[in-house]
Amino acid sequence: MEDKIGCLIVHGFGGSVWEIQPLSDYLSSKGIVTVCPKLKGHTGVRRDLAHVNYEDWIQSAQEGLDELKSKCSFIVLVGFSMGGLICVNLALKNHVDSIVTLNTPIYYWDFKRIALNLKQDFKRRDYKYLKFYVRTSVEKPLYSLINFRKLLYITKPLFKEINNPMLIIQALEDDTVQRRSADYIYKTISSVHKELKYFTGSDHIICRSSVCSKVFNTAYEFLNKIYEMKNRSVL
Repeated sequence: MEDKIGCLIVHGFGGSVWEIQPLSDYLSSKGIVTVCPKLKGHTGVRRDLAHVNYEDWIQSAQEGLDELKSKCSFIVLVGFSMGGLICVNLALKNHVDSIVTLNTPIYYWDFKRIALNLKQDFKRRDYKYLKFYVRTSVEKPLYSLINFRKLLYITKPLFKEINNPMLIIQALEDDTVQRRSADYIYKTISSVHKELKYFTGSDHIICRSSVCSKVFNTAYEFLNKIYEMKNRSVL
């Protein structure tokens, strides 16, 4: 085991490692060890997602965390979207040094933002957002949607038990997760060292947005600060 920062980076519901790969690549270039587990059932095939539950998703992330703990002494959980909910569950069952959430839902679907996006579609006549919303609703089986809701239901009250240093990041143009989700997380956690950062210029997939470099740098600076504080025995 090395005295290095190790980051478990967990992707979102119905997504894949593709969503968070740029962040993993950035952190790796800075000498940070990263592990990006693929959550069970997230193969891109609809029927595979229909036969797994939220406990399977948590277990997939736990296996990735076990791998990371064998490599590094300083452990950070990074969760994108639903991945943030999974990280909260892991943090309460494992010793971890810090948590970062990216567009993690408490309140989801910003219908005002969706309406604005659809309005842009009809102005440009490219229907990019309309196609995305239709595809998203078709690709996710009802059973998986129920399990996402279950995960959110059991995790929401757990935030008050979180006392790890935590960085909460939220994109202001996110149509999937409402801004007040980040406010709720920040106000609810018990962490002494916590930061809340908003970014303009990004939709939900923030790690592949035009502001991703700013997001990555913010996360990196936060992790380094917490790492140095621990080494100085400040934490």
